[in-house]
Amino acid sequence: MESNLIKRAVENDPEALTKLIDAYKDIAYNIALSIVHNKLDAQDITQESFLKVFINISRFRNESGFSTWLYRIVYNESLQHLKKMKKLNGLDVNLFKNEYYACDGKNALDEKYLQLYDQIDKLNELDRSLITLFYLAEKSMKEISSITGMSLANIKVHLHRIRKRIAQNLNFTYES
Repeated sequence: MESNLIKRAVENDPEALTKLIDAYKDIAYNIALSIVHNKLDAQDITQESFLKVFINISRFRNESGFSTWLYRIVYNESLQHLKKMKKLNGLDVNLFKNEYYACDGKNALDEKYLQLYDQIDKLNELDRSLITLFYLAEKSMKEISSITGMSLANIKVHLHRIRKRIAQNLNFTYES
């Protein structure tokens, strides 16, 4: 199904491109949000990324999955945005924290989710993006390596340390 959509999108079929965008827009937005930590900026980055996909769809070589290619674009756009923001403002982008989690904290499960999201919120941009790619986008470590340019070993070490740190902060028992 996806390969047919991609083929049609390469042939400039706007309906196919719209379907691809609809299929991946939420995860693309979440990846951008996990890196830039600002809703409006994440929306802009997502739109800019899809514009790049639209312009460059004919260059897609099918060497990796379409989602991996797209998420690499989103990841790179997000990092470029951070560099630009830090350069323009001289500010730490993490100061622009948003309340973007859906839980309301009214029951014990919501409270656990809020605590977990709070810990994820405190991670640096790289760690937040790795967690988002691995758990939300459900990307394999190989795909994350393709997206981020990091080695598989480095990704495994990062994810292990992130999980361990979050578990310790939440007083969970973490087994590797």
